[in-house]
Amino acid sequence: MSACPEILATGITPEKYQTLLATAKAQGLDLTGETGTTTYQGLDFTWTYDDAAETLTIQCTAKPIFVPCSMIESRIRALLG
Repeated sequence: MSACPEILATGITPEKYQTLLATAKAQGLDLTGETGTTTYQGLDFTWTYDDAAETLTIQCTAKPIFVPCSMIESRIRALLG
């Protein structure tokens, strides 16, 4: 298992963050709060949301070697829109 670089998303208003949490929950991820860890389909993630700065930092901290970080980042960025 290996980790990917952090992804920093800016311009994430509190409203957009709530929408992202709802979207994640609809896809089977139960994300709660402004910081945490979760496992999804064999991938481990951490996230931190800063509402004052309107930033969201996400990192895949563990993944199978055959799953490229570029694919994970692409899917996360698509979700962030």
